[in-house]
Amino acid sequence: MKNLFFKINWLWVVIIILGLNLFAVSFFYSAYKVKEIRMTRISFENAISRIIEPFPRKGKRNFYVEMRNKRDELLPRYENIMAQRSIIINIIAEDELNVDKLEDALQVYTNMYLNMHIPVYEVMISTLEGLNVEERKTILNNFKNRPKRNGRNRNDVRHLGGPPRNRNRSSSGSN
Repeated sequence: MKNLFFKINWLWVVIIILGLNLFAVSFFYSAYKVKEIRMTRISFENAISRIIEPFPRKGKRNFYVEMRNKRDELLPRYENIMAQRSIIINIIAEDELNVDKLEDALQVYTNMYLNMHIPVYEVMISTLEGLNVEERKTILNNFKNRPKRNGRNRNDVRHLGGPPRNRNRSSSGSN
């Protein structure tokens, strides 16, 4: 009986350790994947997301699903852009500034950045082709009647007759 009790205790210890390991692995993996997901939701270009914002729900969903499917194509391009940024910073930090070298690096960066947007535009066009005339007119209406507050830029919210709220102030109501 004593041996059986000893085996059961060790079994629970092994199960707990295995659970902690699985939790740690999934935590680090999710931290890695969130960068990819954030990138495919076009966080690299605020202007494009502003165009997608007034789309009807179906259009937004189709756009983001297609963008997620293009993740494998977009990630290497995005990584190349980040690598080119570090090259530009290294050129800037050199002892003597070589303007021609910097201009060439900036031109390469601009071309990479523009090439990053080509698949985004293709997805946007294919999404719009799937919408009927009424849904496209709804986009115009949503664009003209945007809500004053959106989730991305909470600091530029103007309240009735006053400046933006101070988010650092406590909400107790006392000054």
